[in-house]
Amino acid sequence: MATVTGRFTEETVEVAQTRLYLLKGGTGNPLLVLHGVEGHEGWLAFHEALVEHATVFAPSHPGYGHTECPAWLATIPHQAVFYQWFLQEAGLPSVDLVGIGIGGWMAAQMAVMCPHRVRRLILVDAAGLRPREGEILDIFILPWREVIERAFYEPQSSPEYQRLYGGEALPEYGGTREAGRTMSIKMCFRPYMYDPALRGMLGKVRVPTLIVWGDHDRIIPLDCAQLYQQAIPGATLQVLERCGHWPHLEQPQALAESIRAFVSR
Repeated sequence: MATVTGRFTEETVEVAQTRLYLLKGGTGNPLLVLHGVEGHEGWLAFHEALVEHATVFAPSHPGYGHTECPAWLATIPHQAVFYQWFLQEAGLPSVDLVGIGIGGWMAAQMAVMCPHRVRRLILVDAAGLRPREGEILDIFILPWREVIERAFYEPQSSPEYQRLYGGEALPEYGGTREAGRTMSIKMCFRPYMYDPALRGMLGKVRVPTLIVWGDHDRIIPLDCAQLYQQAIPGATLQVLERCGHWPHLEQPQALAESIRAFVSR
């Protein structure tokens, strides 16, 4: 099924007896974008900034309100298996893979599991590793509005913040966002937001890797970016100034330009 809407299509793809919901747009090499705990917020300025140079796939993870969750899927590695399965079903032998937040954790797991399907790996403020200093903010005990505010450096100056969150009273319960938070708790609570085995396994990854981080990330410390860079051979780290945990929403053009430059090498 596909519904044409502007510069992208709304589609469902059968994966593991599950109908994966995704948005697709653009031309060029396939680029898969895995969202974070914010959930699937539709077609973003970030996606739009990439479509001139890539075919962008922006799915909603199983359990996040748009895609049902198979009974067997309960962890971040399970999500990674699911998306490897998606690449198989979609006939995509390799993709440029962008993971944001817990989507970055999924992407890192995918690169460990099956690196030949990942042409370039881009991790954006990724969860998955435990910081040496400081703590990952416990987003599950905070009101969702506070989580959103902390995810931006300057929320009021972000057009995407204004478009998505500025004009509405965000409900604490119900809807697709609540489904996503519940799924995030299920996958990421113990241990909280990291896998103790991941750092050691990342040494297996030989995929060209770009790590991008906001210099004012108040959710996942910048120390985690350095840990990813140290763990993945040859990885490059880029820090975005005056940026929080969600560069894809706060600085979509800058993030997209960094990704375009990296994948075109």
